[in-house]
Amino acid sequence: MAPGAVLFVDDDADLRELMREVLLRLGVPEVTGASSLGEVQARRDEALACDLAMLDINLGRDQPTGVNVYDWLRREGFAGRIVFLTGHAASDPRVREAAALDGARIMSKPLTVAELGRLLEEGRPAT
Repeated sequence: MAPGAVLFVDDDADLRELMREVLLRLGVPEVTGASSLGEVQARRDEALACDLAMLDINLGRDQPTGVNVYDWLRREGFAGRIVFLTGHAASDPRVREAAALDGARIMSKPLTVAELGRLLEEGRPAT
């Protein structure tokens, strides 16, 4: 069983759509996709209702980062799990910044379906 709703934030529209389809097939009941902090803020109620937020660290040149999305979510009371996704090396300053955040996890892109399934399973309530 998958967690409840998932927030997926990435500036790549094709990846957002692919992840939406995969997450739905894995049993996630609702996926909220966004490309930027502004879009997350515009969809505040949907975003805050999610149980898991998957945030790309780099949301594009001259754009707020996934760390900025993390900060906003936490300030707004988001209580779910947060996972950062990155295709960058661990030495990238944005990756190091994300790794230092309380309760955040970093996973490398691309994720396999098996990795995604394990991530969702981790958020499943104990039975």
